[in-house]
Amino acid sequence: MWDANIGPGCADSPGVSHLPRISPLLWVGNEIAPSVGSFDVVVSTVPPRSCRTGARQPELTTHAIMFADGQGSETAAGVAFAKRCILEGAECVAAAVAAGKSVLVHCAWGQNRSCAICCAFAVLHRSMSANEAIDYVRERNIAERSYAGQQPPGGAMHNRVFREIIRELERERDAEAEETAETAEEAAAREAAAGTRHGT
Repeated sequence: MWDANIGPGCADSPGVSHLPRISPLLWVGNEIAPSVGSFDVVVSTVPPRSCRTGARQPELTTHAIMFADGQGSETAAGVAFAKRCILEGAECVAAAVAAGKSVLVHCAWGQNRSCAICCAFAVLHRSMSANEAIDYVRERNIAERSYAGQQPPGGAMHNRVFREIIRELERERDAEAEETAETAEEAAAREAAAGTRHGT
């Protein structure tokens, strides 16, 4: 298993991918990306590090949402915690984008935790499908970065547990939308029936 905070995935600089199809204001990157770029909001799932010295730079973080990447071996409790963190991160992104602020989401390698947050934002706030969001962050990772371990079975969103969390969020979103639509139809039917009874 790859170490969370060392390795070739942390070495490429600037270590960041732009995600304009999700939002022109959104970037995803590795742990040195905050020290290389300039962003209004930095959502960190691990402490940022200096691109020059490797020293931690927690002052670059505006929103700390720390959780582990178990590389697909998460326990049930780990899955539940990761989902809560991914949702929290997506809401941080949503607030930043709504305010017109540039936002970087980063983890150690810029592959699983950070990409999962960006995918959750895409599904919940941009109406993308889970598979569309996952494929897109993978595409941008390959297009804009170069490091060992980038290709399958590694690379962006290779954690199968995180992929399933994103698909679960899509199912929940669609179920909620269907329930809302049914409630609206029922309300309209009641109003129509009331109007008929009153001769309107």
